[in-house]
Amino acid sequence: MAGSGGDSEAVGLLVSRMANAAFARLRGGEEDPTLTLSVDVDGTELVVSLHDLGEPVMEVPDEILLMLHAGIATSATALPSIQGNAMDVRFALPAHHRLLDASAIEEADAEPVLSAEDVTIRELLPSDAIELTRTVYRCYGWTYSNAAFYYPDRIAAQIESGQRIGEVAVAPDGTIAAHWGAVYLTPTVVETGAAVTDPRFRRRGLAKALGDRLLDRLVVLAVRGRLREPVLTHSATQQIALDEGASIVGAYLCLRKPVQQVGITDGLLTHRGSLSIAYSALRPLAPALLWIPHVYESMVNRVLAAADWPRECMHIVKETSPMRTRLATTFDTDQRAGIIDVSVSGSDLAERVGSAMREQQAAGAEHIRVILPANQPATSRHGEGLTEFGLAFAGVIPEYRPVAPGLEGAEDHGDVLVLQWLIDSAVETSDWVFANDAVRGIVMSIADQVKALGDRQISRQNREAKRAELFAALLEDEGS
Repeated sequence: MAGSGGDSEAVGLLVSRMANAAFARLRGGEEDPTLTLSVDVDGTELVVSLHDLGEPVMEVPDEILLMLHAGIATSATALPSIQGNAMDVRFALPAHHRLLDASAIEEADAEPVLSAEDVTIRELLPSDAIELTRTVYRCYGWTYSNAAFYYPDRIAAQIESGQRIGEVAVAPDGTIAAHWGAVYLTPTVVETGAAVTDPRFRRRGLAKALGDRLLDRLVVLAVRGRLREPVLTHSATQQIALDEGASIVGAYLCLRKPVQQVGITDGLLTHRGSLSIAYSALRPLAPALLWIPHVYESMVNRVLAAADWPRECMHIVKETSPMRTRLATTFDTDQRAGIIDVSVSGSDLAERVGSAMREQQAAGAEHIRVILPANQPATSRHGEGLTEFGLAFAGVIPEYRPVAPGLEGAEDHGDVLVLQWLIDSAVETSDWVFANDAVRGIVMSIADQVKALGDRQISRQNREAKRAELFAALLEDEGS
């Protein structure tokens, strides 16, 4: 880190904290005290990985999360495994924060003269990163909702690693006239989007041509499904997803920091942005059984009925569950958002999820997603109490990831149930617009559940406060 011009002292401080946390998990002197430290560069970030053989790591330690909250690192992940615990902390290299230089770029006119120049359609290359960010700026200024597109080095690194793929239309002078891309979320599912066309090259069908080429590539790459996250402040992107055969499978409420919007909802949004979730299967789905906690079952059935997938919700069964839940936690300091990814649901599911949530809340999380394996019976049995932590339904996604190790079978297809916690359950919905009543019904029912769970927690706190007040009065009477 010192050689790159970054903050090496911060790295050293965090590594010592990681080692202290690993040491604290040594109990009784029976565990192997060996620590293995590795350092690698991943694009624009330095990744420090610490492996230990102590007791299973439950979540990212709170002292490390607090340091993320202070901006010392960009994200952290903790993951237990058979080979030992792994904790990764990512630090920004100087290039990570290098913004697009827009000083010599003119924003496109709203009604420009259309160009008749020929364009070359091809795959997106790492060398296209700067020009792609310039195109985004020409079209949207600094108002594009995905802020990563203003950091050329980040885009180039994603393309180089294969995490991001795309198709572009390139003008003779090297200008990117249009783009459509995809980012891998898991080995089986990508998020597609970031479709942008320079106004000078519109009305030529470039977006459709690029989208078709990208879809063909995804099929060849054996991607099982693609997700899109249409915004809720206008209905156009929702309608495009529906017209292309996607199903609305949920919504992430208050997921992103407020952004500036022009031409959709003018001005700076005063609240965190919300997104719908649209899913398209790229190959026929294999039949599967879903084990969903009862409180979320009606929402899942609503999605299944609209999507017409070969899925059936099962009821709780009394069978042996794994003793220990396996999960990985990630915290994004930029978006103040956490992810708790459960790969194996065990009998301690609620305890483990609740503990991980408290750690992320203490670090300043404003949105937390919990990803649960929907094909494991233990999820239904031991997930009933998750509403006590304020976790509401967010979505259900089929074949989202490869099956968990040791759980392969006809009923384990990698489907996931996604839940969400919001720091403020009073979600602002006044600027939401829907493509149709079906989308409105799904999204608003999610917002209603979020509010109901938040109100229930407030009522419970008020009751406890009143009970304490009455108890105090009784003690005074007895004392007198």
